[in-house]
Amino acid sequence: MTRDPAIASGAERAAAHLAECHLCPFHCGPRRADASGVCRVGATSYVASEMLHMGEEEILRPAHAIFFSGCTATCTFCTAARFAFRPTYGVPVTAPQLARRILQRQAEGARSVCFIGGDPAPHIPLILATLEELGARRTIPAVFNSNFYLTDAALDLLDGAIDIYLPDLKFGPASGPNSCGERIGGMPDYWAVVTGCIDRVLDAGQTVLVRHLLMPGHFDCCTAPVLAWLAERPALTVSLLTQYLPPAHARGPLANTLADEEVAQAQRLARQLGLQLVR
Repeated sequence: MTRDPAIASGAERAAAHLAECHLCPFHCGPRRADASGVCRVGATSYVASEMLHMGEEEILRPAHAIFFSGCTATCTFCTAARFAFRPTYGVPVTAPQLARRILQRQAEGARSVCFIGGDPAPHIPLILATLEELGARRTIPAVFNSNFYLTDAALDLLDGAIDIYLPDLKFGPASGPNSCGERIGGMPDYWAVVTGCIDRVLDAGQTVLVRHLLMPGHFDCCTAPVLAWLAERPALTVSLLTQYLPPAHARGPLANTLADEEVAQAQRLARQLGLQLVR
């Protein structure tokens, strides 16, 4: 097996975060060891499901989608709550096991392998160990599909291992406890952290495809400023997600379905701003 030195080094350094975790801004440190951190992911990663997925963007599909359990966010409208908020949902996996499944899906026609969640950030140690295990046998790009609520330490580890970054810039630039990012997403200092991470990988010349989920009643506070910020970065491609589904417990505007006019309004603005949209 041919070892990539950058991936091998990253995998070795990432393993330290299983005992002292600083992969996201919550900096749970030693709480990772007993799975008492914010995401409650421990030393073992669980996969809720994996499949050849046709629901990803056209440039990725069919994608081998690997959905990890556990998340660093607590979005009140999360449609994946059954595993995003249950970090031991599904089956425990090791790097050799996951590598074998990736090779199987690659042989079945996958054009990418997408590490998703929940959020993949707590699982960076396993992801890098898996990519090291695969070596040159993997011939499809590795995609990191994340809320991008990350630290520099996390991005340092991923550098050289990930081929395509797929961040989700969901909430607008307001800050403080009443901001959408903190009040709805559970992520303090959301805008500064996520946009800073996007800029870092973009400045490094990485391939970056940003997703923005359209949410009912959130055009002015979230969609309009997000699209304006993205338009200032012409190297980005953008995916507007329109599949918002209100959970039964939602209150306020998020209890509604996304109106056709809200979708049309966002698409009009994207065109006016000259955004490079993908399907």
